[in-house]
Amino acid sequence: MPSPNLAGSRPKVLMLLTNAYEPDPRVRQEALALIRNGCRVRILAWDRDRKSPPSETMEQVEVERVYLDSTHGRGAMQIPFYAALYCKLFWRAFRTPFDVIHCHDLDTLPAGFILGKLRRRPVVYDSHECFTGMLTGSVPAFVRTGLVVLENFLIRRVDLLITVGEKLRRHFAERGARHSVVVGNWKRLAEFAHAPGGRERIRQELNIPSGAFVAICITQLLTDRKLEEFLDALDAAPGVYGIVGGGGKLEPMVRARAAANDRIKYIGFVKAKDIPAYTCASDAVYYGFDPGNPNARFSAPNKLFEALAAGLPIITGDFGEIGEVVRSSGCGVILAEYSPAEVGRALATLSNRETREAMGERARRLGETSLSWDRAEEVLRREYSALVGELPSPAPALAGAAVSADI
Repeated sequence: MPSPNLAGSRPKVLMLLTNAYEPDPRVRQEALALIRNGCRVRILAWDRDRKSPPSETMEQVEVERVYLDSTHGRGAMQIPFYAALYCKLFWRAFRTPFDVIHCHDLDTLPAGFILGKLRRRPVVYDSHECFTGMLTGSVPAFVRTGLVVLENFLIRRVDLLITVGEKLRRHFAERGARHSVVVGNWKRLAEFAHAPGGRERIRQELNIPSGAFVAICITQLLTDRKLEEFLDALDAAPGVYGIVGGGGKLEPMVRARAAANDRIKYIGFVKAKDIPAYTCASDAVYYGFDPGNPNARFSAPNKLFEALAAGLPIITGDFGEIGEVVRSSGCGVILAEYSPAEVGRALATLSNRETREAMGERARRLGETSLSWDRAEEVLRREYSALVGELPSPAPALAGAAVSADI
């Protein structure tokens, strides 16, 4: 049943998010797509570090941040912080008119579900990953079991469940989700278009020779991202350069490795709008993730779709949807294991220009067809039209939504 939005007005979407929206790449893409299709989008975002403004408008996305000091990695000790966060979200949300409440990941869903039911508005659950699987080993088993039970209860009652890949969608359907669709982490090709001179300028700024082979890894700098294996392989591969971006607990280690090897370029935390430029300045994308993580079987990460949009081969392990895509299309190198020797062999394979260009062309074809953001935007438009009534025709691309590679 569509939300009772006033005829002719812009449907108002309220998103709940437990990061500060700096911005989050997936959330940004969905928000911009909804705005392009006639919606007004407001995000209530949890800023744990108080580093961002309390409110701002970013590319027409209205962002209001909730300040509550905390850190990641608290495990079950985070529960009291979530209780406080939900109180703050309730207070802010009740002052905010909305036609749909869009909950990003399980940690926002309980609050969003109650708000939606109280206001008699549709509830959208956007599962970026298998959240309960991600918690394995970091919270007591009884807490994880309780969250699985809670999620099972909620997914049977939300109006729409969105997730990143078909494997994860089927997983939710088997657990009772009434209506679920895939909106992948696919990318807008315009954002990955090579701007004249942008590739060479970035290489000059990083002191990388024009013709050198460059592999890029922009990720969270965490122990499960297989960063040391990548850096060890770079150390043993003369002439191969690596660009590493991101923040996290391994940042001191990455900085030290970059200081010791001038072919490793650490560029710090990279904003979402700048990722396309650095990706297009490279020749291959490295994606590391622990295959033993319960989420690995569903893995359909941003890095895969950034590589496809840029027309670059990807280096990855043999797991999840990413493994299936790379294996079936031949758009990259599948590692037998994450070891310096195996990553080194992949770098050696892709150092051959003809090989990487052939793989890159296969990647580009996928990024232009079945795994393009245009397809995802069509799904969002269709599903939101079912919730709030037919959305108006898409507007021209937002100023700033298509990001030049020449930053």
